[in-house]
Amino acid sequence: MNNNDREALRWYLQGAKDSKTAETNARAGDFEISCFLFQQAAEKVLKAFLILQGERVHPGHSTYMLARACERYDKKYAAIKRSCASLDVLYIPTRYPYALPAGAPYEFFTLEQAQKAADDFQEVYRLVYQSFEHLTEHVG
Repeated sequence: MNNNDREALRWYLQGAKDSKTAETNARAGDFEISCFLFQQAAEKVLKAFLILQGERVHPGHSTYMLARACERYDKKYAAIKRSCASLDVLYIPTRYPYALPAGAPYEFFTLEQAQKAADDFQEVYRLVYQSFEHLTEHVG
């Protein structure tokens, strides 16, 4: 495994771990954090794919824009843009009260929203996984 593969794998594995933490938060009723972490997990695995293609860590946090960048290498990434757009909507209002008209994020986010975020993440993850399957064999 070369250095580029190792760096891409670090991002990929952290994204996968973030998704597990998001699931734990959803089970605990912390839906706003769960939604945010699913967005973060998708961001990291998409960045991992771009690193695997030889790019440096891609700036920004938009999974939609990352999917568009991934599409340059594999046209299949066009299929996940809708899920990525849904995840991007969760980036700020899940964490900051100023993004909501009143109250705090923990009061607004629901199990249904966390499940939708999980489904959107899984759509992204399934596509990225295909590029990492051979590398994860080296993880102990």
